[in-house]
Amino acid sequence: MIDVLRRPATEISALIKSGEVSTVEVVQQALNRADEVQAQLNPFVTIAYEAALKQAREADKLLRSSRPESLPALFGVPFTVKDLLDTEGIRTTYGSCALDENVPDKDIVAVSRMKAAGAILLGKTTTPEFASKVTTDSLLSGITRNPWSQTLSPGGSSGGDCVAVVTGVVPFGVSTDGGGSSRIPASTCGILGMKVTIGAIPHESWPFHYGNNSSISMNCRHPIDLASLFNTMSGAHRFDPWSRRQIPNIVSSSDSYQSVSGKRALFIPTLGGNIVDDEYLAVVQKALEQLKCSGLQVDVALDDPTQFNPDITTKMMVCNLAARVRKMPKDQQERLGPVLRGLLDEKQLRMDGVILQSDAISRSQTYDRLEHLLDSYDFIFSATLTAAPPLADPDSDQDITINGNKEAISRWWTHLSISNLTGHPSISIPCGTDSNNLPVGLHAIGGWDREQDLVTLACEISTFYDWTKNCPLE
Repeated sequence: MIDVLRRPATEISALIKSGEVSTVEVVQQALNRADEVQAQLNPFVTIAYEAALKQAREADKLLRSSRPESLPALFGVPFTVKDLLDTEGIRTTYGSCALDENVPDKDIVAVSRMKAAGAILLGKTTTPEFASKVTTDSLLSGITRNPWSQTLSPGGSSGGDCVAVVTGVVPFGVSTDGGGSSRIPASTCGILGMKVTIGAIPHESWPFHYGNNSSISMNCRHPIDLASLFNTMSGAHRFDPWSRRQIPNIVSSSDSYQSVSGKRALFIPTLGGNIVDDEYLAVVQKALEQLKCSGLQVDVALDDPTQFNPDITTKMMVCNLAARVRKMPKDQQERLGPVLRGLLDEKQLRMDGVILQSDAISRSQTYDRLEHLLDSYDFIFSATLTAAPPLADPDSDQDITINGNKEAISRWWTHLSISNLTGHPSISIPCGTDSNNLPVGLHAIGGWDREQDLVTLACEISTFYDWTKNCPLE
């Protein structure tokens, strides 16, 4: 059978609808590949063998009795879902031993919309416990490894999702992003990771409707799949108040990349005060020069005009986690990992309400400054990550190295969280590799509900750096 899984989703679906391959053959190929990758890299918590094949058989039966053109856009295409999102009848653990037997009775809205579009859920991908860090390991599922160098981490917290995509198990996965969680592993794996505008895709299961910092996000290989995923999952839903607006669809076509000409971008090398390793910076700067040749005007900021302080994000994330685990039943609290158990002690973590409100003011001011920049620019650029990934083993030294100096892992990623605080859409796009052949990503922030611009940018970059054929473990 032809290898279809690294093709765009619409091509896979077209092959199924034309009868060149059956849905069962595609899903079985994905399951076989999942087993191969799982043995080496551990990106899955649960592989839904029986459920996926059952859906595949039902799809083939439907195809025999239907006109192919009447079937939905993602008909028969396998996909994964991060194990932080509820899926009907399939175990959803949130990466925690406390929920290792949790089987939801319904899908979140985004997953239900994927299924309605004909996509077939292959399994649940790994995440650290309650997405509590930016490497992907947990007591429940062990360590997920970087497919380009297995001693290294793929990043997190959507590490399993990105590993499954880049190794050719599925063309795309549904993830989350509360501080960079879809974009960090996208960069380390060499694929696309897009965090949408807050509320563009309903995130009704997130417990913080107000003061929200998390979005349903997506990881995929091909830019055209960003459009398919966004158009499938986006749209208002009454249980996410941020979604209650008109969301424009994305158009992706073979010539969409041409529209970057005449647009303007601001490159901020030290966004959030994070300094980029010279080797990574050189890769990003080369991509910027190529974008200039495509007609994009790129200015460089000598400092950070957003004045973004990443400490706002880290405090918010810690307080959110503490609030969640303190509301859990006692028997579940006793099964939490040591980091989250530590948040149960109110004497150890007690945040002054005035401090939190002061941070809320700073968050609003960051939004204002970013919006003022976007009056003049279509994109705000930075490197996605500042250096090569840390080691995968949590018992090892997980510092990073920037220009020969060891730095705390927070200096690797926290600048990405600016778009989580402000709600703007953002994306990590592969733009090259370092001297060890590890992927490097360019990060872009766009205007609210301007996901179209980010997809156009990804299309443009793919014309001079085609990452879509790269696949580890071949």
